[in-house]
Amino acid sequence: MFHTAENIPAATAAGTAERVPRRSRTARLRLFCFHHAGGSPWSFAGWGQHLGRGVEVVPVSMPPRSSAPGGVPGAVSTMDALVREVTRQLTPFLDGPYAFYGHSMGSLVAHGAAQRIVAAGRRPPASFVAGAHRAPHLQAAPGPTVGLSDSASLELLLGLGGAGRLLRESPARMRSVVHRLREDLRVAATHRNPVAGHRPLPCPVHAMLGDRDPLVPAADAEAWRLHASGPFSFRLLPGGHFFHREDKDRFFAELEDVLWDGVR
Repeated sequence: MFHTAENIPAATAAGTAERVPRRSRTARLRLFCFHHAGGSPWSFAGWGQHLGRGVEVVPVSMPPRSSAPGGVPGAVSTMDALVREVTRQLTPFLDGPYAFYGHSMGSLVAHGAAQRIVAAGRRPPASFVAGAHRAPHLQAAPGPTVGLSDSASLELLLGLGGAGRLLRESPARMRSVVHRLREDLRVAATHRNPVAGHRPLPCPVHAMLGDRDPLVPAADAEAWRLHASGPFSFRLLPGGHFFHREDKDRFFAELEDVLWDGVR
C-alpha cells in the first residue's frame, strides 16, 4: 500500500502495507501523501528530493475504487470504506512523528484517516495539510466530468493540469484515466461530514489552494479552519488546481515550512 517516493512500483489491487520502508535514520518526519481523484502514487514522485533527507515521503496507494461492489477484488465503493481500509493499513506505521498531505480528493481521505486515528487514541499527525479541496463539512459540488464524453473529460483534466498531454495519443490510456477519475468522484460523492459533531484535529492544520483554481473557492478552502483545534494557516499559491506542479520552488518551500510546524 505504501511506496517510497523515489522508487514507486505499480500499485497492487489490495495494497501491501509491508512495503513501507523502515524509518530512515536521517529522517525526522514521515510524510504520508494521498493522491487526487484519478491519480496514483506516482503523483508524488520526486518529492523526497525537494523536501530533503529530514522528510521521508511515503505515497499512499489506495485500494481500488468501484461503484459496483464485488466487481473488482478488494474494491471499495464508499468513502467510509476507503478511509477505513486506508486507516487499517496505516496504523502499524505511525510509530514516530508523521504528517499527512492530501491533494484534492486525497484531502478527504487523509482527514478521515486522521479522525479515525485520533478517535482510537493513537498518536495524531504532527501536521495535517490539505491541498486544493473545500473543507470536509461543506457540500461537495457535482463531479466535473458528469455528463462529459471521455475526450471532453480528458480535455478538462489537461486544462486543470492533472493529466499528461501524451494521453491524447493513447485512447486506451485515456479511457483508463477517465474511468478511474469517474469512479473516484463517485466514491468521493458518498462522503458525509456534517458540521454538528465534527472533531477538530489536535494538530496544526494547513490549507493550500491555487489562486486560479476553477473548482475550489478560496472561502471554502479557508473553512478548514473549523477542523483545527490549534494552529491554522491558509496559503494561496500561484497556480490552478494542481498548483504544486507549477511553481515547485514556492510550493515545496511552503510545504516544508508547515510540515515542521508541529514538531519544532
